[in-house]
Amino acid sequence: MSDSTMSISTAEEVFFADLRLAPRSKRTYRQGVRKFIQHLAKNEGIDPESTPVSNIEVHHITDFAALIMPEDIRTPEEVSAMRTAQNNLAAVRKFCGWLSAYDHHPNLPTDRIRVRLAAMMPRFTPPPPDAKLSDLETIVDYVLTGPREEKPVLELRRLKVRAMILFMYRTGVRVSELCALRRRDIDLDDGTASIYRAKGGKSRTVHFDADPFVFGDDALR
Repeated sequence: MSDSTMSISTAEEVFFADLRLAPRSKRTYRQGVRKFIQHLAKNEGIDPESTPVSNIEVHHITDFAALIMPEDIRTPEEVSAMRTAQNNLAAVRKFCGWLSAYDHHPNLPTDRIRVRLAAMMPRFTPPPPDAKLSDLETIVDYVLTGPREEKPVLELRRLKVRAMILFMYRTGVRVSELCALRRRDIDLDDGTASIYRAKGGKSRTVHFDADPFVFGDDALR
């Protein structure tokens, strides 16, 4: 039910009650929205407990963005701050989109917010993780050359670990994506796996080497 008179704090609680995200993502979004509401109280003189959510204006969001974005992106600390700012602003934009879509703030110009934030954001591509190829090759060599276990249950565990390590190495999937795989998502004959609802809710197909010489016959079953 739409209600443009509900307070900002109430809207926050209703929003997160409706939000369908993984628990970790939900916590990240809540931190971002909470920081924005704290900004309204501290820097804009707005009481979130009594102020209607329809009082939120575009400049409140751009002021918040200007406050949390680092001035430059040269050091590891500034890179970390930029990542945090991106996460916070993504949460605020989703909150604003929900307010507009459910008529809690029907006059909130979400397109204008998106354009203004895009204009404020510096061009930034996060650096890759600090992992050397030699380190990855050491891990792969370890799982490929490790001795067999005498006990069947331990040998099965060794083969599973080997298959998981090699699969991630060959495909680049995230650990969470690997854990979400089902048997029917994997086609051993074609060497493909379907990844559903990955980051951002997107799906994709990844390819891997299904050669038993690499993975081992038992590891693939």
